[in-house]
Amino acid sequence: NTEGGDLLIGIGDDRSVVGIEADAFDDEDKFMLHLSQMVRNALGDRASTCVDPRMQIAKGKTVCVVTCQRSPEPVFMKTKDMPEDGKGDFYVRSGPGTVKLTADDAEQYVKTRFVKMAESSREKK
Repeated sequence: NTEGGDLLIGIGDDRSVVGIEADAFDDEDKFMLHLSQMVRNALGDRASTCVDPRMQIAKGKTVCVVTCQRSPEPVFMKTKDMPEDGKGDFYVRSGPGTVKLTADDAEQYVKTRFVKMAESSREKK
């Protein structure tokens, strides 16, 4: 999440409370372990420190509220089918949606969005 924010797991697109029970984990702890591992696998250990999940009860069902802090550095998402040495995909929010940027667009976005990081990189060269 570019600016930080909350993600609700267990709420339907129509805003109905579905609950994480629909995911059929044995208990909340196993759900949280699975969620944490998925975040680390996809975003990396450093980015996972910006994610803070917690459970809340809404209308008698368990909802996971994931609070995301803004990352001080660009975060690339990796999937299982990507090469081990690949950088990953870079996504940005555009209105109510998410857009995957091309490698060139991601590079330009990082240069303008993370100015201090780009300046530091130029100084090292």
